[in-house]
Amino acid sequence: MDLASKAGKHLQLKDTFDRVNKIYTFEMQIIKAKENYAGNYRCEVTYKDKFDSCSFDLEVIAAPDASQTLDIRSAFKRSGEGQEDAGELDFSGLLKRREVKPEEGPEIDVWEILKNASPNEYEKIAFQYGITDLRGMLKRLKRMRREEKKSAAFSKKLDPAYQIDKGGRVRFVVELADPTVELKWYKNGQEIRPSTKYIFEHKGNQRILFINNCTLADDAAYQVCAGDEKCSTELFVREPPVLVTKELENVSTYCGERVEMECEVSDAEANVKWFKNGVELLNEPRSRYRLKVDGKRHILIIDEADRGDSATYSVMTTGGQSAAQLQVDLRPLKILQPLTDMTVNLGKEIHLKCEISENVPGKWYRNGQVIYGSDRVKLFHKGRNHRLIIESALVEDEGDYAFVPDLYLINIPANVHVIDPPRIHFDSLNYPDNTVVVVAGTKLRLEVPVTGEPAPKIIWSRGDKWITDLSGRIRAESFPDHGLLVIDCAEKEDTGTYRIMVKNEAGEAVAHIKIKVVDIPDAPLAPEVTEVGEDWCTMKWDPPSYDGGCPILGYFIERKKKQSSRWMRLNFDLCKDTSFEPKKMIEGVAYEVRVFAVNSIGISKPSLPSKPFVPLAVTSAPTMLTVDGVTDTTVTMKWRPPDHIGAAGLDGYVIEYCFEGGGNEKHEKPEFTDSEMEALVDCVSKCGSQICGALSAKTTKAEKSKIWADIQAKVNAIGGNNRSIADLKKQWNALKKQTKDKLEENKKDNIVENENVPESAVKLSPLEKRVEDLIDLEQLEGTPGIEEDIEDDVPGGGEADKPKFTDEELNALVDNIAKLGPQIFGAQTDAAAKDKLWADIQKQINAVGGNNMSIDDIKKAWKNLKRQTKKKLDHNKTQKLLESKGEIPNFVDLTSIEKRVEVILQIKEIDSEDFREEPDEAEEWIVANPDLTDKTRFTITGLPTGSRIYVRVKSVNAAGQSEPRVHPQPILVKEVIVPPKIRLPRHLKQTYIRKVGEAVNLVIPFQGKPRPKVSWKKNGSHVDKTQISIRNTECDTILFIRKAERSHSGKYDLKVKVENLQDKASIFIQIVDKPGPPQSVSIEEVWGENVALEWKPPLDNGNAAITGYTIQKADKKTMEWFTVLEHYHRNSATISDLVIGNEYYFRIFSENMCGLSDTATRTPNSALIEKEGKPYKRPDYQDFNFTEAPQFTHPLINTVAIAGYNCTLNCSVRGNPKPKITWMKNRVVIENDPRYRMFSNQSVCTLEIRKPSPYDGGTYTCRAVNDLGEAEVDCKLEVKGGVTFFRLLMQGVPLSVIDSYLRERNASKQERA
Repeated sequence: MDLASKAGKHLQLKDTFDRVNKIYTFEMQIIKAKENYAGNYRCEVTYKDKFDSCSFDLEVIAAPDASQTLDIRSAFKRSGEGQEDAGELDFSGLLKRREVKPEEGPEIDVWEILKNASPNEYEKIAFQYGITDLRGMLKRLKRMRREEKKSAAFSKKLDPAYQIDKGGRVRFVVELADPTVELKWYKNGQEIRPSTKYIFEHKGNQRILFINNCTLADDAAYQVCAGDEKCSTELFVREPPVLVTKELENVSTYCGERVEMECEVSDAEANVKWFKNGVELLNEPRSRYRLKVDGKRHILIIDEADRGDSATYSVMTTGGQSAAQLQVDLRPLKILQPLTDMTVNLGKEIHLKCEISENVPGKWYRNGQVIYGSDRVKLFHKGRNHRLIIESALVEDEGDYAFVPDLYLINIPANVHVIDPPRIHFDSLNYPDNTVVVVAGTKLRLEVPVTGEPAPKIIWSRGDKWITDLSGRIRAESFPDHGLLVIDCAEKEDTGTYRIMVKNEAGEAVAHIKIKVVDIPDAPLAPEVTEVGEDWCTMKWDPPSYDGGCPILGYFIERKKKQSSRWMRLNFDLCKDTSFEPKKMIEGVAYEVRVFAVNSIGISKPSLPSKPFVPLAVTSAPTMLTVDGVTDTTVTMKWRPPDHIGAAGLDGYVIEYCFEGGGNEKHEKPEFTDSEMEALVDCVSKCGSQICGALSAKTTKAEKSKIWADIQAKVNAIGGNNRSIADLKKQWNALKKQTKDKLEENKKDNIVENENVPESAVKLSPLEKRVEDLIDLEQLEGTPGIEEDIEDDVPGGGEADKPKFTDEELNALVDNIAKLGPQIFGAQTDAAAKDKLWADIQKQINAVGGNNMSIDDIKKAWKNLKRQTKKKLDHNKTQKLLESKGEIPNFVDLTSIEKRVEVILQIKEIDSEDFREEPDEAEEWIVANPDLTDKTRFTITGLPTGSRIYVRVKSVNAAGQSEPRVHPQPILVKEVIVPPKIRLPRHLKQTYIRKVGEAVNLVIPFQGKPRPKVSWKKNGSHVDKTQISIRNTECDTILFIRKAERSHSGKYDLKVKVENLQDKASIFIQIVDKPGPPQSVSIEEVWGENVALEWKPPLDNGNAAITGYTIQKADKKTMEWFTVLEHYHRNSATISDLVIGNEYYFRIFSENMCGLSDTATRTPNSALIEKEGKPYKRPDYQDFNFTEAPQFTHPLINTVAIAGYNCTLNCSVRGNPKPKITWMKNRVVIENDPRYRMFSNQSVCTLEIRKPSPYDGGTYTCRAVNDLGEAEVDCKLEVKGGVTFFRLLMQGVPLSVIDSYLRERNASKQERA
C-alpha cells in the first residue's frame, strides 16, 4: 500500500537534503499509533533506472493510562547538557506542553474536504490537519480525481495494494461491467501468461488471478486492461526471518593447519553473511577465506591458517546470529645447525648457513640492520635451511650477523671479520698531474681517501720535514678513511710537493701531491677618458702588472657620479679589450670610471678612478635662418634657437659669411699687415703643440677648431679685416714655407759656419727667426710638421686634386640625368630611392672613366654644367634683344653636351632639382662677430655694395660648435626701397567708440624700407604726447590712452614716409559717456485715468545719440517708483490705467548707448485722478468664512509591495481647522508600532511600512477628524515574494497571526478573481 495516499493528521512524511554531505533523509512520523498500524513497512527509492529498498517491522504496544501532569520546574530545565549550548532554558518545550490539545472528535476524512475545497485553500487545510508532504498530497488528489471518474468497463476495481508472506498465495479479483470484454493482466508492464504459478479463473462477471508460491520477485506493480481502460495495484511480498539452527563452535589449531567453521540456518536459500571481528568477509577469488554453502549448512574454510587469523568469527542472518573464537598458535622451534664465525679477505666470498626445525621464513641482520637481497647479496630459503652469500666481501660487510625466524623470538648470531692492505686513492679526486690549485688567502682542506683494514696510520711530509704540528697554519690530521692536509690562509711560499704515506700491519703506500697557490690579478692603472659626447665617452687603460698566475679573462667597468659614492656596473659580460665606451649617462653631470681585472680566480681590486669628466654635446643647428634686412653695406639675419640645446646650455652664436665664388664677384681682401703677422706668429707659437705638435694626437678636431677660432678673433681684433680661418692658415703656411726655403738655401751654400754669418747670406726677419725656433723645437720633439696638419684643414690642401670630368664621363652623366631625372628630382621619390639612383649613376660613370668619382663630385659636376648652360642661354637671350633693337649681337655657341643639357632642362622636375649645396670648399668663411652673441639677430657690416654672400650661423656651448645652418640662397648686398603702406585694421575703418575711463590701444601695422618715419596728428594739430602715448617700431605704430576722456574724441591722421614716398590714414575716435537728465518735465493734461506728459531733450547727450527715455510713476502716499515705459523715443507720452482717487508724481531718465542718466527730472506738480460726475463710494465687504470639514483631495491607491523592501501609502486631505490624522490596519488603530512611521507635510499624509512581510498585507485606512466632521479613505496592500506559512511557523509567528494572514490573502485573491 502506498502510504503517501494515507498521509494526513496521524501520518506525516518528510524528506530533507543535506547539501554538504549530499544525503537525502526520508522520515515517516506517526502522530498517534494504533494497534492496526503494526506490520512490515518498506521504503523504496528510485532514481532513473536504479532501484533500492529497505524494510522494517513495527510493533505497537499499549501504553499505560497515566495522566500527564505539568511540572513547571522541570519544564524550565537546562537544555543541551554537555553540549556547547548547555545552560539555555528550554522555553520551547514549556510552550509545547502548555498548548491546549483540542478534544478529539469524530474521524474527519481530510481527502473528502480537499476534494470539495478550492485549490486556494489547499495550503490552509494541509496546515490545519498536519499534512507536510504537499507534493504527495497534490499527486494523490490528482490520482483520486482520476479514479472518481466512473469506469465503463469495471464495476469493481482492484484494491490499491496487497500484502502476502513469502511462499503464500495471493488472489486478485476484478468485476467487469461487460463480461464479453477481453481482459489482460500485466506485471511491471509485461503481459502475464497462464502457468502453474499464475492461474486465471472466471466466475460470472468476476475475473480472478491467483499467484502461487510468492517470492520476492513477485513484489511488483500489477495492471489489468479491459479494452481501453486500465486498473492497477501493487503487491508487497514479506519475507519471513531466517534463524540459525546450529551455532558456531570455538576452534583452536596451529599455524599452517586447515580450519573449517560450520553453522546451519533454517532456510536453504537464506542470505548469510560472515564477519571477522565485525568486518564482513566476502567470497572473493583471491581471498584467504572461502565461503561454502551446502544446503542449509554454511562453512568458512581457511587454508594454512596463521596467527593473524586468530579472531572472533560470526555469522548473521535476517533472524539471528552466532559467533565463535578461532585461536591459532605457533609450533615449538629448534635450532638444528647454528651459524659459525668466519674471517674473510677483502673481495672473497662470505657464506653463512643455518637450519631450524620449522619451515618458516626469517630475516638476516648485520649490526642490527636488516639485510635485503641484491645482485651482490644473495638470500636463500629452502625448507628448513637458510643461507646468506656475499660474492665479493667489502670492508663494510664486516660486523655481527644474525638470523631471526619470523614469528619466533630466537636470534642465531655469527661474526664476520674482513681484512685489507692500505691504499691511497688520490686519482679519485680528479686533480690533473696530481696538482692542487688553491687561491691565495683561502683555506686549503685536502682530503685524500685511503683504504685498509685495520685502519692505516697516515703521515704527511714536505721535503725532509714531517708535518706533525696539529695547531699551526699548516697541519695534518688522520682519519680511518682519509688523510687531511690543512693550510690556513694560503701563501705563495706554500707552493711545492707534499708526500703522504699510509701504513698498517699488512703493508704501506706512498703518494706525492703538488700544491700551486694562485691569486687574483693586481688592479689596473687608472683609466683615461679620451673622448666624451652627449651621453657617452671613450676610455682606455693598461693591463695589470701581475695577472695572479692565471691569464686575464677580461675586465669589468664601473662608473659613478662625482658627488656620489655608489658605483654602478656597466658590463655584465667581460670586456676582452682594454678600451670601452660607456653610454646612457646624464648630460652635464660629472662622472668617474674605474676598471676591475678578472682572471679564473676572481676579480681584482678596483683601479684608481679616472679624472672627472662631464658628458656634453653640441647643440643642434639654429633654425629658421632668414634675411631680416639688407642695406648697401650691411645684411641683417635673424634665426630661431636650436631645437635641442642639451645640458651644456647655449653660450651664444657665431655668424660667418663668404662671398659667392667666381670672377669679380669675390671681394678682394688687403694683404696681412705687420701687426697681424706678429699676432698670428704669437698665437701659433703658443698653441702649435696642441694643433699639430706633441699633443696633437690627444687634441680633438673640435678643440683644434676652437683654437683657430681664438687665433682668428685676436688677429681680426688687431687688423679689423675680417680674416677667415682659411686666410690665417694659408698665410701661416706661406710664412713657414718662406722660412724653410731661406734655411735650405743657406745650408746648400754652406754659408753659416761657426756662427759667423757672411754678408752674402740670406738674412731672416724677426718673424722668420721665431718660426725657425718653432721648427727646431718640432724636430727635437719628433712631431710632424705644422704645415702637414694645417694643410689637412685648409680647403683643397693636404689632398691631391682630383682629375676633372672627361667628356665620356660627362656624356654618361647627361644620359643618366635624361633617363632618371624625373625620378631623382621628383617630389614623389623618397630619399632612400634617390640615394640608390645616384649610386647607380656613380657606378656607370666610374666604369667609364675609372677616376672613382664620389656622389658629391657628380652632383657638383651636374650643377656646374647646368649653371654654365643657363648662363650661356641667358647671354644669348640678351643678345637677341640687342639684335631686335638694331645692335650687333655677340652670340655664344653651346657645346654638344650643353645642347643636350638645354633639352633636359625643358623637364620641369629636373629644372627645379631638389638638392642644394653649401658654398664650395674653396670659398673662405669669415667670422662676422669676434665675440659670441646671445641674440638671435645680427647685422653683418662692412660689406661691398653689389656683392653676393652666403651666410651661416653656428650655436656654441661648452662642447663646441654645432653644425652650421646655411642660408640656401646667396644674398645681394644692395638696399631695396619698399614703398610705405599702411595696413589699417578693418575695425578702425569705422568710428572707434570707447566709453569714458576705458583704455584705448590701437596697433596699426605698416610696411616700408628703409625704416619709415611715422607722424600723428589730431584734428590737424600735433598729438599731445603728455596725454597720448605713441610707440613706433619698424613694422607698426601703437597709439595708447590709459584712461579715455571725452576730450580725446576727434580725427587722428597717421602718415608713414620713406624718403619721397608716403602713405596716410585717418582714424575717428569717439569717447562717449552717460547723458544728462531731460529738461522741464511737465504735466500737460489730466483726463479720466490718463495723464499727458511733455519734456525736452537733455542738454548733455554724453557725446552719443539719445536712444530713448524711461518713465516712472509714484503714488503720493507711498512715493514708491514704478517703471511705466522703457526705451521710449518721443518727447511726449500719455500714461494710462491710473487708479481713480490716487495722486501721482512722474520722473523721466534719458538713455544712450552707455545707459540711463545718473539722475532723473521729476514733475513739479502731482496729477490727481478724479472720477467725473457721481463720486465713487467704496463697497463694504464681509469677511469670508474659511472653515471647512475634512475632505480627501487625493485618495489612497491599492498597492502591491515586495517583501523586505520599504513601502509607503500616500493621500492628501484639506480642512480648517487642521484635521487630526489617524491610520488603521483592518480597522485597528496603528499605535506605538516601530514598523510603521506616519508623517504629514503640506496636507500630504504618508504611512511608511518598514520591510513588510506577507502578513503586513491587508486594508489600511486613513481617517481625518476636526470640529466640523470627519472623512476616511482606505486601500488594500498586498505583499508579494513572502515566505510560506511553514517558514512563518519556523520563524516563531503565532498560529493566530498566520491563520488571519492566510484568510486575508485568500479573500483578496478571490476578490481579484
